[in-house]
Amino acid sequence: MNKARSAITIISVILLIAWLFKIDYNDLSYKNNSTAYLGILIMILLIIFGVKQIAKNKK
Repeated sequence: MNKARSAITIISVILLIAWLFKIDYNDLSYKNNSTAYLGILIMILLIIFGVKQIAKNKK
């Protein structure tokens, strides 16, 4: 189970980087980038959850 959490966390980091490339940096409005912003938010939450769970299991 710990390997699965580690894999999901690593995949989330990779997807976070991919979402950062999808942002239209010429127009940072929510209207143009709503999908990218939500994707970034979800990936950040998955990374935080994964790191906390891995640290919890090591104790």
